[in-house]
Amino acid sequence: MAETIRLTVNGEACTATVPARTQLAEVLRDHLDLTGTHLACEQGVCGACTVMVNGRPVRSCITYAHSCDGAVIETIEGHRGDPVMDRLRDAFSRHHALQCGFCTPGMLATARDIVARFDAPDEATIRHELSGNLCRCTGYVGIVNAIRDVIDQRAADAGGAARPAPAEPVGRPAFTPFEPVAPDPAPARAAAATSGPRVTEEDGATVVRRDFALAHPPEAVWALFSDPRRVAPCIPGATLDSIDGDRFEGAVEIRFGPIRARFGGQGSFLNDDSRREGAITGRGDDKLGKSRVQGDLRYAIEPGTDAGTSRARIELRFEIEGMLAQFNRPELVAGFVDYILGQFAANCDAVLAGGDAAPSRGVSALAMLWAVLKAWTRRR
Repeated sequence: MAETIRLTVNGEACTATVPARTQLAEVLRDHLDLTGTHLACEQGVCGACTVMVNGRPVRSCITYAHSCDGAVIETIEGHRGDPVMDRLRDAFSRHHALQCGFCTPGMLATARDIVARFDAPDEATIRHELSGNLCRCTGYVGIVNAIRDVIDQRAADAGGAARPAPAEPVGRPAFTPFEPVAPDPAPARAAAATSGPRVTEEDGATVVRRDFALAHPPEAVWALFSDPRRVAPCIPGATLDSIDGDRFEGAVEIRFGPIRARFGGQGSFLNDDSRREGAITGRGDDKLGKSRVQGDLRYAIEPGTDAGTSRARIELRFEIEGMLAQFNRPELVAGFVDYILGQFAANCDAVLAGGDAAPSRGVSALAMLWAVLKAWTRRR
């Protein structure tokens, strides 16, 4: 049954008679011709449909229009003359923060909210706030730089302050956003004791720490880890082309369903036999996908809990630029690393037992999804 709702959209009073299950995005696009609000996933994931409702960013594709009856709404078309948005548009252009432009309306809405709510957010905070807006073109670097540029301008001239959020309409309850709660220290310590991946952001890099057990003595495990020619076949998707002293050239291929990337490059390694510790530093480019990665892998082999066993401790620090940077989200990284290291550990065990590493195959989408779900469960 259709009912009439009343909205204030971009400063103008509007009405629409629509069924109860109509999306807010549908009302904006199809009834009010405000097509700057883009629709893509229609599941609240990509953020392209983000608009401001009562001064806060909202996914219009999963918001019922009837729940917004009486609300104040601003779409990308309604920000003309807004000094904050004018600066953001200019900064997005100067920092090459848009390419195809499909995500840009929702990205600008979120960017303006960041500028309005935070006095001096660091890069990690900005990236966290942007995590609900997906961009398949820019890799976020230009977007983050544009937002920081506008914040720096505001700090420099103490002007262009954000407009106050629209007042809540009379008779409607205030919207209470979800506020993240700091994790309890006790569960955090319990999580650290498990072998699951711990993913953090440090100095702009993604850092993954992981450890796993092998049913072989430390000296045998170290002999494998310290020999690039033996350990390379154990790494899923890795190929070693040449070694010259402590330098090497090779490639790593990542396949996840239809997504394929082959990072070819070079690096160096350093091993400390007395401490059974080592490090590998490398960088590579994916020519087809125009992505770049650079990273630092540190590893240490320690005695295990039982005689004749070992524990390998891994720390991977990396940065991705380009199209694949959009997948650099904690849940995906944790699940992907957990899956890959599981294959790596199994290959190491096979080689140490006198066999061969399993042939490299593309990452199973179903197995990957299961790994992501397990990583998400551990984080909770």
